[in-house]
Amino acid sequence: MENIIKMHNGNYIKIVNSKNELPFENINIKKIKLMKALKKQKIIFLIDFNEIEKKEYKKILKKLLLVKNIIMKIKKEIGLKENGQKIVAYIINFDENNKNQKEFISAIDAIFYNTKNERYNYIYDTVCNYLDNKFYGKNLCDFQNDKCGEKRNTSCTNGCCHHFKHKALGPLSKLVPCEYLNKENYTCDAKCLPCKLFTCDYLRRKGIKFKIKDILLLDVFFNSIQKYFIKYMVFTQKEKIIKTLIRI
Repeated sequence: MENIIKMHNGNYIKIVNSKNELPFENINIKKIKLMKALKKQKIIFLIDFNEIEKKEYKKILKKLLLVKNIIMKIKKEIGLKENGQKIVAYIINFDENNKNQKEFISAIDAIFYNTKNERYNYIYDTVCNYLDNKFYGKNLCDFQNDKCGEKRNTSCTNGCCHHFKHKALGPLSKLVPCEYLNKENYTCDAKCLPCKLFTCDYLRRKGIKFKIKDILLLDVFFNSIQKYFIKYMVFTQKEKIIKTLIRI
């Protein structure tokens, strides 16, 4: 395992074997206090997975985001330069095969983006890729001749990629294929996160269901109103969803 984790925002986290390898200035993120952080000449964080339980992740990340934002507003620099790389945190007792720890590091990555637009785009793309990997190549929807398991005995093709046109017409409204469905390769041109989160009764009976509270990146960085839109803005392009989330 390499001793450096490169984050998407250009910063790095350095993996060390023990606290003896850490610089004096480090701040343990579990015990972080704003006033103590502001007194440090150089600010670099410590992540020790032996001291952090999964149930504490959300609280720790929210506090770290608050402290980081305040530090940046007063233009105090976070991180140390080592071999041309900006190290913003040191990490010990990290298991690269531990799914929960990797999700925590992804959330740390999100924290160090400087704008909401950058952060939300990173979170959106990361969660979309996570959900795509749950489905791609597995045919969980049991498609046969363009009909999924839920619609097997109907005339409906392309599964749940349909919506009602002109809802105001009530029973006269027409169920039409989603305009963002690329019928050449059956992919979604909208890259719609709410659609990817949706699971029908057929999938739920197979035990496949996604809850926002179970996806750390969504649970930590969005409030209850934003989560509502993340869940229900189906058949909507990514750009419109991101703009909505930023406005709230």
